[in-house]
Amino acid sequence: MGSIGDDIRQVFSRGNSSSVQLILVNLFVFIGLFLFKLLLSVSENTRPIAAQFEENLWLSASIPEFINRPWTLLTFGFINSSVIQLLFNSIALYWFGLLVQDFIGSKKLINIYLLGYVFAGLFYLLAYNLINMSNTTVTMSSLVTGSNAAVYAVMFATVTLIPDYEFYFFRRFYIKIKYIALAFLVFSFFTPTSGLLNLGGAFLGYLYIKMLRLGIDLGAPIESVFGWFGSLGKPKPKRTFKMKKYSHSAVGKKGGFSIPEEEDYVPDQEEVDALLDKISMSGYESLSKKEKERLYRASKS
Repeated sequence: MGSIGDDIRQVFSRGNSSSVQLILVNLFVFIGLFLFKLLLSVSENTRPIAAQFEENLWLSASIPEFINRPWTLLTFGFINSSVIQLLFNSIALYWFGLLVQDFIGSKKLINIYLLGYVFAGLFYLLAYNLINMSNTTVTMSSLVTGSNAAVYAVMFATVTLIPDYEFYFFRRFYIKIKYIALAFLVFSFFTPTSGLLNLGGAFLGYLYIKMLRLGIDLGAPIESVFGWFGSLGKPKPKRTFKMKKYSHSAVGKKGGFSIPEEEDYVPDQEEVDALLDKISMSGYESLSKKEKERLYRASKS
């Protein structure tokens, strides 16, 4: 068990294993919820608590319920409703997630996953209420999980990135990933709830790569937030100031020597940077008369 724990810690300590990290997070959440519900199901008095707890994690498409539990838009993306769903999502994340990592990096994979299920949740919220206001007889669930939608975001981000990439199946034939992703998306519409959620996730994955190619990273705010949390607890590096020694021609005098300043002397950029660092640390008044004069000459040059 110790070695397994060490392997898991190693996975989360590396910065290039986001696909495996997401798989493990989904697995841990699934096992944790299963054990929690199993523990509460022992007594009839505690069974309602399990159902209520689940409602606080799943996304509700009912507007009043969503307003009461808005945090579910963030939590429902790591919930898997069955072992089959967990298995499919893990395999898809491993296959497609590794490709995203290799081409645009691990951080982008996390961005796509998180934005994928958040966008899919908002998309489903809108679609669910519009359909309910119409006269259609489509049956849709009000409580949903978003792990599938997040995976479809990763799948279609990969398809948009490298549409002609092929998977080799059973050592017999190749299939392009765009056909695999499209087939799964179409089949998911056999259940309208899953189909709409997956469609929202797929669109976000496509949009993310298209915007990234235009120089716009939709996940930049997420990276900033994670970067801020990562900096907490880390000691800030101490800035040390070292003045560069500059040699000039010395002229001997009684009792020692002096370094006369040449009238046409202009300090180079490195010396100017050192002076500016000194000002930022100790203020302008910390400069000597000679240093102030050099900085003035540099500003005039």
